[in-house]
Amino acid sequence: METGTGKTYVYISTALRLAELYGLRKFVIVVHSIAIRAGVVKTFEQTEEHFRLKYPGVPYKWGTLGENSALADFTEPSGTVQFLIASVQALDKPDTNTLYSTAEQPQLWGDSSSGAQQIAKARPVVLIDEPQNMATPLRRKAISTLNPLVALRYSATHTEPFNLVHRLGPKEAAEAGLVKRVSVKGIVAGENGQAYIRITKVRSQKKRLMAEAIIDRASSNGAERVEVVLSPGTDLFEESGELAQYRGMVVESLERKPDRVIFENGLTIKVDEEVGVDNLAIWRDQVRHTIRQHLNRQSQIDAMGHDVKVLSLFFVQHVADYVGEEAVLPAMFDELYREEWTRAGKSVEEMPNPEELRVAYFPSTKTGILKDTAGRASDAEFEARAYQEIIANKELILDRDNPRAFIFSHSALKEGWDNPNVFQVGFLRHSRSDLERRQQIGRGLRLPVNQSGNRVMDPTINRLTLIVDESFTEFRDKLNEEYATAGEGGGSSGPSVDNADNEVIIRRRPALFQSPEFAELWNRIRYKARYRVTVDPSNLAQVVGVSKHLNELKFIQRRANVVQSADLVYDETGRVTTADSAVAESRGERILIAGQRLPDVIQLIEDQLQYGKFPLQLTRRTVADIVRAIPDEHKRHVLDDPDRWARIVASAIRIETIEQMVKNITYEPMDEATWWDAEVVFLEVESKNPPKPQPGDADPQSGVIEAKDDDANLFDHVDYDSHVERTFAEQLSNDRDRIKLFTKLPRRFKVKTPVGEYSPDWAIVYEDSGIQRLYLVRETKGTLKLNDLEWDEEKRIEFAAEHFAAAPRGPVDYTHTTDKDGLMLKGSSGS
Repeated sequence: METGTGKTYVYISTALRLAELYGLRKFVIVVHSIAIRAGVVKTFEQTEEHFRLKYPGVPYKWGTLGENSALADFTEPSGTVQFLIASVQALDKPDTNTLYSTAEQPQLWGDSSSGAQQIAKARPVVLIDEPQNMATPLRRKAISTLNPLVALRYSATHTEPFNLVHRLGPKEAAEAGLVKRVSVKGIVAGENGQAYIRITKVRSQKKRLMAEAIIDRASSNGAERVEVVLSPGTDLFEESGELAQYRGMVVESLERKPDRVIFENGLTIKVDEEVGVDNLAIWRDQVRHTIRQHLNRQSQIDAMGHDVKVLSLFFVQHVADYVGEEAVLPAMFDELYREEWTRAGKSVEEMPNPEELRVAYFPSTKTGILKDTAGRASDAEFEARAYQEIIANKELILDRDNPRAFIFSHSALKEGWDNPNVFQVGFLRHSRSDLERRQQIGRGLRLPVNQSGNRVMDPTINRLTLIVDESFTEFRDKLNEEYATAGEGGGSSGPSVDNADNEVIIRRRPALFQSPEFAELWNRIRYKARYRVTVDPSNLAQVVGVSKHLNELKFIQRRANVVQSADLVYDETGRVTTADSAVAESRGERILIAGQRLPDVIQLIEDQLQYGKFPLQLTRRTVADIVRAIPDEHKRHVLDDPDRWARIVASAIRIETIEQMVKNITYEPMDEATWWDAEVVFLEVESKNPPKPQPGDADPQSGVIEAKDDDANLFDHVDYDSHVERTFAEQLSNDRDRIKLFTKLPRRFKVKTPVGEYSPDWAIVYEDSGIQRLYLVRETKGTLKLNDLEWDEEKRIEFAAEHFAAAPRGPVDYTHTTDKDGLMLKGSSGS
């Protein structure tokens, strides 16, 4: 399951469902760190009321291994479902872990069994959280000593996806809107005449040390960053395509512990170090763009009324970059925040103190001295206290009364911590391990929550922006490599990652937004309406009975068995080497057996109607009447393939029912208090990330173009989804005499229809020679013939016509047109 989709919730719910269905009572949750353990406990606390209501007949309790009485409660026979939450560190050291000791156990169980043996007697279901961190032989053996009835493994980054039961990958999660989409802004150091070298890894291959590095290499587009492999004697002048700055840079030797590369000119570079770049300049740009994106995102969310507090997260290279006498980041952040606040046109008097906005989480000792740690096991005690603070304060930082909005961390905020309101992540360090990019992105993938604690599902704001110190292409390709590696054998694929450099900021034009033309147009179309439909069951049965959509029934054939015959040829060793085969289908005869129970086709049809793209619920009697009206020549195929027969009939019923709805639908305006708010629909500032036109593609099908300074567009850009829309927008822009105002309607503006919500394309104020002013809504398509459109597109347009005809201030002029047919004004063939 992808990070941020509720993995902990899912396995708790799964356990309670197993208890409800099969009476299972003992569950051990094994996690790999103190942070994860604390997060699981937090989830139990937050979901307790929910699960008590969802599973009212399943009493349950939880405890943490090591707490007083938790182990005794777990092993005691009881009708209550018991969860025991354990870190793998409490299991994988049999010589020192008290779980395996028998000295103190008799007082609990009256015998000499150890705690591990008592757990084993209970035959628990083991739920393994992030199993890729427990793949060592020692840890696998430790889990097996629990004698699990079954082990269920949950992770976003499985390295061994065997016995796969269910997969919710990053691509599927993003497309389903379960996590934020991801954009990347890459900031790469400009050429400064110096040799750029970054050592990423030193490894041993066939007893020879080799290093992986990134350097600049000459190309037709100038220097570009490439990966190279270094060994003694490697000449970077040659590897770089003879760039002058690398002359004389020849590898002399490679060393381990510390891992480093030594050059003949005396230069020594350690792993994760780089030369030839001004890190401070890169950091300034990254911090600046993170703050800028933060302020823009908060303004956008505030304009939409979501009441969500935006957070930004920075991963730093060293703790000393933030804390201590040589720290540079605090002063840099404070300075850049003041600059960006002013740049955004905000009041200086209202600017908060930057020092109050930032907070750092690093592992610390009891004395408060900060430790520089990369997550080594020896630092677990220090990390435990830091993680506890993070978990304890996660909800507090979401409160808008809490000024903290920018979080700095080194290694603490990896697996075990995330925050749904992180919208920006600035990488002021290089990602080190194969899964580090994905793990760090996961800190902000979860959907945001508002001040009431409710999830906000709006896709227009749910975007995570990563500010990295490498090119977008380099970051995207390496991230996809990590997803591919994590999905070996499981078919995992990464989400779509957008280039934040393509982002376009679209601003509303205040003069047009406040104009009387817009006010009048908006007052005519801003209403919401509910609809009523009337369907005559007897007429529906007759219509379906003669529907052309039933013709497919005549092509149903009995399910076939495959008959394959083959001649086998053996080689000298007796192995089969070739096989000449023929394949045929045997459909047999239709045989009715006395007493055979025929399928309930009425129920099959009802089931099909309730699911699918357009759910429909009809009474069983209506469905039965429709089946009786189906001609005998079609009925006789029901026994050949009942499921397919029911699908075809249900599809015909759905189509003909909706056709009747078009003729018998009535829209009624709702209470005015529920109508659309212009400030919510037409945002003052909005960001779009259109696809970048490909080389040679002079006419892209979608994108964002800048509006003319003097045209009547409500916004300073036009967001178009097709060539037709772009051409139509250009026509409106060029007709300044008659077009007094126009806007591409945002997708937030929706009309309800029986085939789903519909968003029309354009709203227009048109004036002909000062005589008549018209307020128009137009849909642009590639054809005027509705029958040429997709069936659901056609129906949405027909339903929308009825919606706009019922406008409370009189019918709104609505139709669909093309870029060749103009406005299609009534009484004319075009305009």
